[in-house]
Amino acid sequence: MKHDWLWPDKQHPALLTAKLLPLLLGAMLLPASPAEAGRLQSWEFSTRENRLTFTTDESVLPSVQLVPDPTRLVIDLPGTTLGRSRVNQLIGGSIREVRVAQFNAQTTRIVIELNPGYTLDPEQVQVQGSTNENWTVQLPAPQQSEVSFSSSASNRPSASLAQADAVVDPADVGTQLEGVRITQDGFFFRTTGEKPNVVQEYSDDRRQLTLELEDTALSPRLTDRDIAVDRYQVSRIQLAPMEGKNPPAVQIVLELTADAPEWRATATNLGGVVLVPTGGLAAAPPGDRTSQSLTNPTRQTQSVAEPRIPVTLPSADRSNTDLMSTPIELPDVSDRRVRIAIDPGHGGRDPGAVGINGLQEKIVVLDISQKVAQLLEQQGAQVILTRRDDTEIELEPRVRDANQGNANLFVSIHANAIDLDHPGTNGTETYYYSSSAGYQLAQTIQTSVAEGTGMRNIGVKEARFYVLRNTHMPAALVEVGFVTGQVDAPRLADPVFRERMAEAIARGILQYVQQRL
Repeated sequence: MKHDWLWPDKQHPALLTAKLLPLLLGAMLLPASPAEAGRLQSWEFSTRENRLTFTTDESVLPSVQLVPDPTRLVIDLPGTTLGRSRVNQLIGGSIREVRVAQFNAQTTRIVIELNPGYTLDPEQVQVQGSTNENWTVQLPAPQQSEVSFSSSASNRPSASLAQADAVVDPADVGTQLEGVRITQDGFFFRTTGEKPNVVQEYSDDRRQLTLELEDTALSPRLTDRDIAVDRYQVSRIQLAPMEGKNPPAVQIVLELTADAPEWRATATNLGGVVLVPTGGLAAAPPGDRTSQSLTNPTRQTQSVAEPRIPVTLPSADRSNTDLMSTPIELPDVSDRRVRIAIDPGHGGRDPGAVGINGLQEKIVVLDISQKVAQLLEQQGAQVILTRRDDTEIELEPRVRDANQGNANLFVSIHANAIDLDHPGTNGTETYYYSSSAGYQLAQTIQTSVAEGTGMRNIGVKEARFYVLRNTHMPAALVEVGFVTGQVDAPRLADPVFRERMAEAIARGILQYVQQRL
């Protein structure tokens, strides 16, 4: 059976031919924001050929896992949306069904589940792309296992309730809790999968704070679930599955001292829950000024400097000190009658990316954007700010403000992120979509930012961001750095550096105005 919703209108050269290694096709991460997510256009499972084929309207790099008990082949399509409700297709024979669902906001998941008593040789599973958007997953003939998964459960060693509940079908649970990390600002509970829904409740005596993460399971890798803390007036953290919950839920219990601050939990789009005091923390002693893992002690933890540090910037031609004391000269455009839309990403309930020490994208980019707007106005430009405070705004109103306000240029400002376990990824990049004018705007801004801040220059790239595709004027989207980067995060947390970033962005915009308008 073939499922069609909308067929693609372009073809690209083959991106990858991949062979499934045992249990996992090498972890291929392709971060994407919902604004630029592609869509699963069609899929088909051929029972005669034992083959899954699927098509997307944007380039995708699938990851594939073979999961036991029962055997399931799980194919994740990062940066891809389904655009409809979950689909289940019964197959028959050795294969029970194929399920297609939206696993999280950025990932569509296809699951091929075998009937009990059957398994696959992962070495013989072939994943091949004829183009960036057209993929084939060729399954070998399923083999009968010596003992079916359904009957083998009784032969397995007994486990505690928490251990048993931790083993969850990744296709059927929205989120998994992976670990706990202490930060300079509080605590970070790292999750994978969908953004968790968090319910927060205090005990009557205020000595216990309970967080309930709905549709969440404990990761099997999370072995330490009773943690002595002794930080920030928190003495202990306990993690446990909640009994009788369907879908499953995880309970996080913090034991508090009498003088503990008022805590607030916020789920992030990047993956995790940030727990910080509503009024901030008092200055921590030197031993508390690093980010420290509280779970899985066998894993090496990267010490992270506090956000406010002297800014040192690499430069090929000049010393770091010379770079930051060198003023950035801004062109005057008061004779051009130009109107520029500045779009600070995210806001309100949507913090955007959350990085090292809980650094939030929405705070970083609002500060930079406000400074950019002020600098542009000082140089004679009119400015439309799509977000002036910590307010959540959808994408369509941002575009509408620019279009109806007759802006000559549109610049959206964001901060990048990858995984907190990859602090070595740092740098700035700028995006455009389709038009040569958009490319020139992006290139001018990117050059100015790289030269003015000394940040790693990732370059200019084309992307189908909503705000770039739907604005009627030259548009660019600036990623000012990685809030998860060991080098970038302390800089982005520093108001002095954010001022420098704003000057560099404003200079690029004004240079484009001088050259093109």
